[in-house]
Amino acid sequence: MMKKTLIVLTLLVFVLPLSACGLNSKGSNEQHQTSKVEPKVKKDEVLIKKNQAIWTKLTKDAEVVKTDAYSGDSIVPTKLSDLKKAGNIVKGTVYNLEQMDAPKNMALTKTKIRIDQVLSGDKSLTGKDYYVVLRGGLTTTDVYYADMNRTKEVDHDILVENPEAPLPKIGTQFITVLDKNNLANGSEYSQILMKSGFTKTNSLPIFDEQFSFWIKDKTGKYVLNNPKASTDLEDLTWDINHNYA
Repeated sequence: MMKKTLIVLTLLVFVLPLSACGLNSKGSNEQHQTSKVEPKVKKDEVLIKKNQAIWTKLTKDAEVVKTDAYSGDSIVPTKLSDLKKAGNIVKGTVYNLEQMDAPKNMALTKTKIRIDQVLSGDKSLTGKDYYVVLRGGLTTTDVYYADMNRTKEVDHDILVENPEAPLPKIGTQFITVLDKNNLANGSEYSQILMKSGFTKTNSLPIFDEQFSFWIKDKTGKYVLNNPKASTDLEDLTWDINHNYA
């Protein structure tokens, strides 16, 4: 009995220090991982401010043109269950806005986003950067007014703003639905996107920018980025905040 007790005590003498070393090693690893993450967060904030300054410089002197470029009817999900069927619901951050090519009489913006969290759908998208197309933005009068019956102007930059889909500011947090990429369908629109650097691997389309794009306001709530939207979407917006904010 004494021998068994001595053996157990001897084992404890060796095991306890090893356990302590393991805990210290784990703590050290966690601290190391934290130190690796912190600079990344700081770098992202610096990048956002840098991109904000560039976009402000590009747009500050541009003539503002208000327009409603949306036409026709679309099937708009009014329930969260239906929204989930439309694609991947994601929470993300706008990292950059860039001028891009667009069809005649249109203005589009190449928008870089980071997916901070997948709320419903493909979890592998988390943490990845993608380009999306948003309506409005910088273009020129020659492109925007091409073939229109109006007095010819000296070509200059204009900033097209759509009241039903205002361009979010760089740094804005949002919730939206991302659809499947169908970039290689051979359409003129796809060719324009590819000319602007969009590919099947670095871009995803927004399901419905007009009625399925919520931005985080100063109170921390998500509001539909469409001041002209009908009240039919109030319940869906409430569900978005209740489940995901």
